[in-house]
Amino acid sequence: MDRLFNHMDFLVKHWGGYLRHFPSNLPVTTVNYIDKKNRWDRKRFEVCAFSLILRGRGSFHRMGRMWTVKAPCVITQWPGEYLEYGPAEGESWDECYIVYDPALMPRLHACKLVDQAKPVWPIHDIDAVWTQLDELVRLSNSPQTDGVADRVDRVCERLVLETWMTSSLVSTEMSVLQTVLANLRKNPGQDVDFDALAARHGLSPSTFRRRWLEAVGKPPARYLQELRMREACRLLVETNRPIHEIAGVVGFVDELYFSRRFRQELRQAPRDYRKAYQIGRGRR
Repeated sequence: MDRLFNHMDFLVKHWGGYLRHFPSNLPVTTVNYIDKKNRWDRKRFEVCAFSLILRGRGSFHRMGRMWTVKAPCVITQWPGEYLEYGPAEGESWDECYIVYDPALMPRLHACKLVDQAKPVWPIHDIDAVWTQLDELVRLSNSPQTDGVADRVDRVCERLVLETWMTSSLVSTEMSVLQTVLANLRKNPGQDVDFDALAARHGLSPSTFRRRWLEAVGKPPARYLQELRMREACRLLVETNRPIHEIAGVVGFVDELYFSRRFRQELRQAPRDYRKAYQIGRGRR
């Protein structure tokens, strides 16, 4: 961890006023780092913030309840909340925090980066988090300003996502799910019985579907349908293969049914999609 502490003074940046050429849905206002913080915050917050506690321990008080803070972990602050938190008595902690404008709260909810019932959570894979923090340091040190804020926005979003993903994908159940997802991506046209697939991996159908929704955010059948349509789009624009052949590759026996589903999803017939987007003459 020491590799980052030597450079953290460069991380303190207020990014709100920087020009964005490729605006993100989640533009960052401020990124800050506090080394050896030994004070408590006791106030009402008017921003959206994620604080990564990288070293130390303490406690977090919200709405009459107390959470133990033990690094590495994340604590959150949401608009209108009165909070009290800080390091244990006589100790300090190291904290990196990311601040968003309160108007972005609905977008953070839509991205599933907010759980107001869970204001503190552990970071299970700190190496993945350090990778993003190192990139923030590099961007903050950059002598260029043009385009840097665009990258900072994406890195901060990835950083917060890493804290969620690494905490939710540690179980055996989720490892099974990742294997299933990888196999589907390799061969989206395969016939899939998700209940049988769950049983083969020792999971009940209800557990499998619950874990799937937690990780993917949509039912298995819907995910597979979208995966097949993405592959069909790729084949239509990158190859000259006949449409009936592409239909079979992505799991449709009947070309007419494939064309009907494709039109429902893409608002275009496969032939029209190919004419509009095909790359050059295509290839076999």
